[in-house]
Amino acid sequence: MVDSAAILAGKILVVDDQQANVRLLEMMLQRAGYLHVASTMDPTEVCAFHLKNHYDLILLDLQMPVMDGFEVMAALKDIEHDDYLPVLVVTAQPGHKLRALQAGAKDFIGKPFERSEVLTRIHNMLEVRLLYAECRAHGRKLEKRVAERTAELNRSVRMFRELADNIPEALWIRDIENHTIQYVNSAWQRLGGLSAASGDSVEAAYRAIHPDDLQWVTHERRKLPGAQASSEYRLVRPDKSIRWVHARTFPIANPSGAAPWVVEIIEDITARREAQHQLVHLARHDALTDLPNRTLLYESLREALARAAEEQLVVSVLLLDIDYFKNVNDTLGHMIGDALLREFAARLVKCVRPGDTVGRLGGDEFAVIVVTPLDNHGAVDVANRIRAALQNPLFLEGQEILVTTSIGIASYPADTTDLETLIRCADAAMYESKASGRNALRCYSAEMNTRARLKSDVEGALRSAQGRDEFVLYYQPKMHIDSGRWTSVEALMRWNRPGHGLVLPGQFIPALEEMGLIVPVGAWAIDTACRQIRDWGLAGLGQIRIAVNVSSRQVREERFVSQVAEAIRKHHIDPALLEFEITESTLMAHGESTDVALRQLKDLGITISIDDFGTGYSNLAYLKRFLVDALKIDITFIRDVTTNADDATIAVAIINMAHSLRLKVVAEGVETREQLDFLRAHGCDEVQGYFLSRPLPADELSEKFRQAGLPEDDQWPISQTARRSTAHA
Repeated sequence: MVDSAAILAGKILVVDDQQANVRLLEMMLQRAGYLHVASTMDPTEVCAFHLKNHYDLILLDLQMPVMDGFEVMAALKDIEHDDYLPVLVVTAQPGHKLRALQAGAKDFIGKPFERSEVLTRIHNMLEVRLLYAECRAHGRKLEKRVAERTAELNRSVRMFRELADNIPEALWIRDIENHTIQYVNSAWQRLGGLSAASGDSVEAAYRAIHPDDLQWVTHERRKLPGAQASSEYRLVRPDKSIRWVHARTFPIANPSGAAPWVVEIIEDITARREAQHQLVHLARHDALTDLPNRTLLYESLREALARAAEEQLVVSVLLLDIDYFKNVNDTLGHMIGDALLREFAARLVKCVRPGDTVGRLGGDEFAVIVVTPLDNHGAVDVANRIRAALQNPLFLEGQEILVTTSIGIASYPADTTDLETLIRCADAAMYESKASGRNALRCYSAEMNTRARLKSDVEGALRSAQGRDEFVLYYQPKMHIDSGRWTSVEALMRWNRPGHGLVLPGQFIPALEEMGLIVPVGAWAIDTACRQIRDWGLAGLGQIRIAVNVSSRQVREERFVSQVAEAIRKHHIDPALLEFEITESTLMAHGESTDVALRQLKDLGITISIDDFGTGYSNLAYLKRFLVDALKIDITFIRDVTTNADDATIAVAIINMAHSLRLKVVAEGVETREQLDFLRAHGCDEVQGYFLSRPLPADELSEKFRQAGLPEDDQWPISQTARRSTAHA
């Protein structure tokens, strides 16, 4: 048995023209405990180094300039007198492996390096090298002293058997001339599950080889009976379990002096093969749902289109988006969101037919490939089955969730014959489903493509809009309903898009949200509002409070509060002059983190208002939990407040409820004197809307302030329209 210390004391030379590879191998060997590791990046030095140091193992890169690995091995053969090249080649080219073995290498490792494989092969080669050296040494001594040293020969044989029986690899020796087994170690018997003894026919060893591999394995062995070789094949154990093995064969001297024997060392690589298979699977499947990922889905679609072209079939692509999935993540957390994706995927699989393909493109977007003989009705049938399957709510982590999906369908060859275009067409149809109110199914039409291009144009223009200073803030005043004085203004964003004029927020804010640009653009709006507060103060217009709308994504940003604080410091304004308007859904999303952010904003002195109150959760519990200063009644309740009894009742209820909680009430969207009179009669605190003033750019609003003159107590006068309304009240 080879002592571990002897193996670790083996002399190793690393030859590679890449310094990174040399350092990696040196570090790997030194950390494994090898004591004598040398290296060179010049292949022309290898023979001289080997003559001087007699290395036990040479790690040789095949791909090197000036002198490649094959030339190095040829040169080593001229100086290696015992016909044993201690070379372990390193290559990333599978085609070079057999050639390297034929050139004299004992084994190979692939690139990139796999640590356990590298160390195992080095350890095994050193064991065999030392064993070979010892056997050769003993053989030379026995040739001289065969008569009187029979005992030493027997001891050497026993040593060999002990070594062979204690290495982890299976090992057997065969006589290729007589087709008999000369030796098998215990590891061979354990691995193959067979019993064999010296003198048995080699057929006893072949019985363990998988029937599908037996023919070519025996063919390879007959083709190179006395040469070094390396191969992988399967063994079938008596219990029918299958093990993948890597076998290395090399000749050794026949004690009788006839044809050489062949040693075969067999390594169990089943775990490695399974790991490789798993890596391939992971590379082509979604880790969360185990569905085909985008890569495999596109491959399947490409194959389906090729088949359809030959057999005149119809290929339909269904793209599906889970409606309001972001709200689930925001309100219930990502664990519930992941569970929803898995359950959604499971229901999709149950709805499709044999031969259809279901995959996940990413996020909450899925795809189904449907192949039908005549038309896309099969795809519509699949889509309807999916929608029907989602009518039953999902139960996830104790939560009952009703899920709907928006589906877009495009078909080959009716819509397009190109794969990428087919995906885009299905995406355009899915976008139409979402735009129609979600929980819908749409088949592609040419008009959809036009709308999709317009959407793409808007998104492309938005990506560069901030850098080109195309965003601007307009300001709409709020009026104290009793005094008729302007109390503050709300900042409303406009997009001055070249060639299109001013674009209203409803036409681009959702796109900013969807693209993730609302965070930087929102930060710009806050900074601009702070600067405007400063500028109005320096212009002698007094301390004007500005309200800025803040999105859920902004509040969740880790640096949001610090960025707000920095804007306040930079422009030297009173924090009390800054107000944030936040929707109910923003308050409810990620409640704990939102609570922390709002408390930090309140600590800065910023006022918090709930925008569009009554259209979201309308959960009174959060009014107590969060530090809110005011409620804004949504315009949907104000528009018909004087003609619709339900709207009037809701508006009055909100006013009374807010006052009972000591909150200020602001009504937005006031457009008539009758609406103003109603709100005054029922105690609303402030109003804003076109009846008072439309949103104006800062310079126009400043001019209105100057024309009216500075009022007492820094409160701004009611507009002339509002003055006339109060005069008639």
